Order: sequence, then C-alpha cells, then structure tokens
Amino acid sequence: MRKASLLAIAAFCLGGTAIAQENLPETCRGNVSSAAYMAPDEAAKADLQCDIDRAERLIARASTIFDADPAPLLRIVDTAAPSGAAYIYDIVDWFGTMMLDARTVPVAENVRIPMCRVQTQLPANVANQVALSLLTASDADLPAYGAREKMITNADGSRSFELLLSSHDIVTSIETTSGLRQFSRHAEATDPIAELNRSVIGVANFSDDWVCQSN
Repeated sequence: MRKASLLAIAAFCLGGTAIAQENLPETCRGNVSSAAYMAPDEAAKADLQCDIDRAERLIARASTIFDADPAPLLRIVDTAAPSGAAYIYDIVDWFGTMMLDARTVPVAENVRIPMCRVQTQLPANVANQVALSLLTASDADLPAYGAREKMITNADGSRSFELLLSSHDIVTSIETTSGLRQFSRHAEATDPIAELNRSVIGVANFSDDWVCQSN
C-alpha cells in the first residue's frame, strides 16, 4: 500500500474532526518574541533541539507499537501531521544488506490512525547514497539546522530562494564515522541532507509492501 493511500485512510479514521496537536516539549516553548534577539547560531541550535525533542517523542511512541532496531545506521522522522500520522524511516544493516523499516506513528496519543509498516531492501542507488552519508555527514560545513528556504532555478538559469513558512520538519540522525550527527530540514529544502531524506522516503512512498492494521 502506497503512502498516498495511507494518508487517505488516516484522514478517514479521523472522521473529519480537527487533528489534535502534539504537546510540545519544553525546548519548543520558549518565548517566540525573544528569538529576534538571539544570535543566528543560537537560534538555529534552539530550533534544532526543539525538532530533535519532537522527533524523540514520536520515536518513543512508536516503540510502544512496533519492535524495531534501537540503533539504526540512519533514522528519518517526518514530524508533519496533515493526516494525524508522522513517519519514521530506519535504515538498518541486515547481514550486510541495507534494509528500510518504515512505520506510521500518531502525532498525539489521542489520535487514531492505522498502524502501518513496510520492511524492504533499499535499491542499490539509495543504499549507496546512505553509505556515502555515513562518511560525509560529519563535515562541519554541513549545517545541522537547515535554513527554511528553497532554491529555485529561474527560466534564465539564475537561482533565487523562496522562504518556507510552513512547519514541515524532517529530523535526520546519521551514525557517521565521527559519531551520531542530527539534522533538521524543511521538507521542501534542497540541500544534500534533504535530498537524502527524499531518496529514502521515496522508497517507502512507492512500495506496495505496506502492512496496516487499525488501532
């Protein structure tokens, strides 16, 4: 079952009622007005920690539903909730083969969605991209918190940037050769981490191996 179908099922289960908002961690409850007075690096660190803590809540919730590897090579948490579901995508090493383990998880305890999972082997091109990220994601020039903007190539070949105002955050944790590194990107970002996210998520999106059960 493809992810588009999962979104439709989840929307149906919600019965058209307003989707519950997840309770934010303490790190996300700062005074928004004070952000204007923060240095850019400090603001980025604060935003990153907020996103990491939101992702950790979703991971903890998923662990009560699914039995999964606690230490994947790479983990992507899509915290968006247009349907009441968030998604966790783990890449694990299974006897030398990179496997994708993707699961749905409710964004709040009172949200009902189908519990869905897909476990499948990564295509070679995506597995190579993941393997490369384990070597390169420790690069200090790669920011942990990505700017909320999207690069646009204009008709004349020039480039411009569009500010992304919606909150659709994706948190990526990578076990690099120098240790764990965590990133936060907007879903429409266009840098290497965002492209890695899209490649992994794309495998799940187009898989017919989703298995679902209602909760």
